[in-house]
Amino acid sequence: MKQIEYKIELVRGYILVNDDRGSKVLIDTGSPLSFHADGIVALGGRTFNVRTSLMGVDDGYVTDNVGTRIDGLVGMDVLGECGILVDVPGGRIVLSHPTDGMTRVPSSVEFGYVFLDMDMHGRGTTVIFDTGAPTSYVSASFTKGLVPVDHVVDFNPSVPGGKFETLIFEFPATFAGKAFTMRAGHLPHLAQALTYFGVGGVVGMELLKQRPFLIADGGVWIGEETVTSCGHED
Repeated sequence: MKQIEYKIELVRGYILVNDDRGSKVLIDTGSPLSFHADGIVALGGRTFNVRTSLMGVDDGYVTDNVGTRIDGLVGMDVLGECGILVDVPGGRIVLSHPTDGMTRVPSSVEFGYVFLDMDMHGRGTTVIFDTGAPTSYVSASFTKGLVPVDHVVDFNPSVPGGKFETLIFEFPATFAGKAFTMRAGHLPHLAQALTYFGVGGVVGMELLKQRPFLIADGGVWIGEETVTSCGHED
């Protein structure tokens, strides 16, 4: 597959791009599978046949909850074949990006999910790396005794009614040698899933806004940290 760059549109922290057919799709490494209203995703000069819905979630559901027209969601069944650089500070994604000049971090791609190692509140843990997660979510053990600093309304199809409200906590975290303040909440019904995967949380934009990330060759590679933010946020 040839290397092709796509401009990112950020809407409420969700990463959207126009595919090769002009369809607006959400880039979501937190989903093992993809779907599209037409059953087709076109990226990197290739056409992928995908589902038209996923466990009751379709383009209409995502459109209603994100707040802008979205034709489909691209998950790891497609992204894992392409190899994808997600460069939120640079406002782009790049398919088939080489690993040259990038650094591999402790990570793996298994069962259609991307796993990263990091420290949260002084404890080493593994998290699911989810480009479709504007808000990060962690096990309650990482926020025990903390006072919430904010709250957000989010949506998840596994939650009855779809939408839910969660308190947001702040605590120290470290990834790839960089210390930062992590903001995260608790996702209803997440505890059982975290235990199943043996992970401490689901992390997305909290890391993505720091630097470029490349998912390729069964793992994750990172570029240099940047303070520039060029993504278009609606």
